[in-house]
Amino acid sequence: MAKKKTSLVIDEDLWQEVKIHCIRQKIDVSEWLSELIKKELKKKN
Repeated sequence: MAKKKTSLVIDEDLWQEVKIHCIRQKIDVSEWLSELIKKELKKKN
């Protein structure tokens, strides 16, 4: 699957929480976001 580079504008405190969460889960933030988006899209279908 091809990947697309993008940027986000996000609250700084939230971003810190996300980074810490991903470090603890030993997962890359991009991978975590991709999975989160996929799950959300499945809910709508």
